[in-house]
Amino acid sequence: MAEAPPCQQPAPAASPGSPRVERPRRKYVLTPAGRRSERARAARRRNLLKARAASKEAIYRPTEKRQAASRANLGKAIAARNSPEGKAAARLNALKHGLFAKKLVAESVVRLGEDPREFREHLRLFAQVYVPEDEEEKELVRRLAETVWRRLRLHHAQARRERALLKEVFSLAPPAEKLTAEETLGRADALTFVLYDFEAFFRESRKVESQIEYLLRRLLRKRSGGTIEYKGFCPRRDPDLEEMEKDEAEARAMKRWLALSPEERTALWQQVSKEVARRNRGDETGDRGQRTRG
Repeated sequence: MAEAPPCQQPAPAASPGSPRVERPRRKYVLTPAGRRSERARAARRRNLLKARAASKEAIYRPTEKRQAASRANLGKAIAARNSPEGKAAARLNALKHGLFAKKLVAESVVRLGEDPREFREHLRLFAQVYVPEDEEEKELVRRLAETVWRRLRLHHAQARRERALLKEVFSLAPPAEKLTAEETLGRADALTFVLYDFEAFFRESRKVESQIEYLLRRLLRKRSGGTIEYKGFCPRRDPDLEEMEKDEAEARAMKRWLALSPEERTALWQQVSKEVARRNRGDETGDRGQRTRG
């Protein structure tokens, strides 16, 4: 009688008190064609049904080993995110269409599908036109070129934004073989809402135009020593520039005051005091008149 293979030999009977004997793992019996037997396939189907019927609490139960692995993976993710490489890769995670992008203009060129060579030529052209003389002017001209680049990309950014909104809005519409007039009207309103939403575009356009004029004023102010006051078409004023202009106006007023003689200072002081007193009397008279009428 031939000896049975090791995988099919019965395990020796364990005597009471003896250590447990590990049985060898049973191998699947393969047919001559190399396919699994019907018995093996039936066992696999039963195991698959058991796995599908098991609850998620049982499958993903928080064992100590799983929790330790999760903590280790979380620590690796945090370390990678806080590394210089991780920070550099995550700076543009929120970039979608570029309509609201204000910083990292050079880094966002590739992400938005723009031509890096065209962007470098754009920077070179501004440096050629404005001819910066020192590091401060180089920084101003670079920022000016990047801000103008943002102005040029606004229309492309608006198109990308509208395309994303169209996909988002149209994904909410349920598929239908036929539409009623009311359903068609609802989908027409959704399309109109997407295509005629220019508020964000014009708001960002005004911001960019204001920043361009602000940088031009700073460049002209530096080169003219503060004698040229440049004003373009944008009515919005930058708070930093307003503070700068206020300080320079005070400095010019103090310079003119120091240039006056003592007699001129006394006469000017008396004139200002009379004007302030006259305005105060007018305010008091107006207050009394309002109280009388009330």
